[in-house]
Amino acid sequence: MKLKKIASLMLAGIMAVSMLTACDTTGAGDDNNGVKPPVDNTTPTSYSQTILDGVGSDEKSIMTAKDSDMLSDAVVAAGTMINEADDIHELIEVGKHGLNMVNYRNRVGHMVVDGFEDNLAEDVNLQKWFWKMPINTNDRYAALYVCDTSMNETQLNNAVSSAVTGIMKGYRDHINATDIDYTLSVAKADVGTEANGITLVGIMIEVSLTHAA
Repeated sequence: MKLKKIASLMLAGIMAVSMLTACDTTGAGDDNNGVKPPVDNTTPTSYSQTILDGVGSDEKSIMTAKDSDMLSDAVVAAGTMINEADDIHELIEVGKHGLNMVNYRNRVGHMVVDGFEDNLAEDVNLQKWFWKMPINTNDRYAALYVCDTSMNETQLNNAVSSAVTGIMKGYRDHINATDIDYTLSVAKADVGTEANGITLVGIMIEVSLTHAA
């Protein structure tokens, strides 16, 4: 009888703890003013190679691909700057006609680009309005892009590959006695909800020069 009593008390205690745990998680995942924070890492492994595979043949021939944790962190950091529904609506307007560069045209753009830049390494040159990569220095260049959620994954990847093709038009793999290597890194993060959200995409290109002896 005594053992049954003890067993009943233990069972009651376990049930009480389970109920408290369930209550404690009720508010988890709630939106912040209607905007969900960016997923920590929505960039799949080898995403940079996926994008490079879709680049134009001439541009692809002079490039290699390499994923970058630093770039992924910078894209996520840019997304965390968006904490109001009105903010995400402004970016949806920028990206509703396709993949577009985020710049300083408005308050939200300025805020998001600053969040992106603050998490890039010091030797990465932010492209704020358009791409300009001098070919006589070893350097890294990056820009932030946005599109709304009307694009499916294939359409987004094609748009990013087209953007890289446009960036690399006119660049070559050598000039006189100088060999030039270009390394592509791409990262993305989803912000908001499927019905009311955006995808931020970071594109980075590293230029490495090798002078012949």
